Amino acid sequence: MKDEERAKRVVGMRAGAAQRHTPLFPRLRAGSFAALALLPFLLSFPTATPLAAQEDATWSFEDDAFADLWFHGLATLGLHGFGAMPLYDPGYAGAIRTERVAAGLNPTPLEVRRGELLAEIRRDEAFEILHFVPLYFKGASRADALQTLADVAGTEEGVPEMSARTRLGGSVVATTLAQPRQRRILGLLVETLEAEWDQVVEPRRVRDSAKRDRNSAALEARWLQSWSPHLSGFLRAEELLGVSVLFVGALGREGRFLERDPSNAGRALVAVGLKGTDDLDGALGSVLRELCYPTVRRAFTPFERRFSDRVDASRASDLAATRCGELLLEAHAPTRVAAYRVRFGLPAKGTGPGFLSASGRMPGTAAWEGALDEALRRELKLVS
Repeated sequence: MKDEERAKRVVGMRAGAAQRHTPLFPRLRAGSFAALALLPFLLSFPTATPLAAQEDATWSFEDDAFADLWFHGLATLGLHGFGAMPLYDPGYAGAIRTERVAAGLNPTPLEVRRGELLAEIRRDEAFEILHFVPLYFKGASRADALQTLADVAGTEEGVPEMSARTRLGGSVVATTLAQPRQRRILGLLVETLEAEWDQVVEPRRVRDSAKRDRNSAALEARWLQSWSPHLSGFLRAEELLGVSVLFVGALGREGRFLERDPSNAGRALVAVGLKGTDDLDGALGSVLRELCYPTVRRAFTPFERRFSDRVDASRASDLAATRCGELLLEAHAPTRVAAYRVRFGLPAKGTGPGFLSASGRMPGTAAWEGALDEALRRELKLVS
């Protein structure tokens, strides 16, 4: 399939890859500059490992220092994204600020330069790639990832030399943020994040080290005991036998997804928000919703033409992903449904086929949203 033909099939670029095994696409808005700029580059990467090679793949639940720092920074800036739900925990930045003030500390460079950074990032949709940067650097250390990004920012054009562990992330960012003005903003962001690590994130990570270990162990245990046994059919059908899960405090209900972990080709990669051990089912609900995006992409493609606005198309695919997770749990793990609905603000009795028009979320969809619901059911092999 030609690149331009593949591009037409990307659902809001929120659904992973242009095809099922083109796994490196972030979930960006359809037709966005970042999506179109990345398309030829990402299509050149090898496809995901076939199912036969994934038979021994496992799940891991990981804490990642670079992801923690990066998402902390974007949440502190106040970036919310374009989808049906905010990309970051709405209360995170305020909590961090309150903690700083209580400790008698001055504003950090990131807070001081917040207005400038926020205005520049919002002005240029190429910066949408920032919301996925830690996933592309999976397997690299925090220091190496930041140094690579600083090298990209300091290179007027093209791609600087990089190590094997940072080449993917550095190349993706360099390809997307190729203009001098974009690289200047990237450099400023990296500079402020370096200071943010020293002043805020590293001290908090040292303080909360034992808590993160408990969260990781509890999340894995809950997945193995209460979720995985019920969803094995779906996971096998979608070739998701191995998944790396990053849990990050700054993320909210909206997670991140790549169909292949750059550090382990036999796994997909998901990042979700986790507040603590009382939030395990909510976090795993976000994991399931993210893993629904390849299914949603296939079901949603025939309905793309109904949207003239790419933001609306992205929001519709987001809501379809939420519905996909709800359908799976209703069919295979009904005891998990209540927590899932709470996580995503759904009615206690469920959304039903009217999941787009419910509560006035997307007016004008009532005439055909039932057909989309049926398409999701067919992809999930569920009987209506």
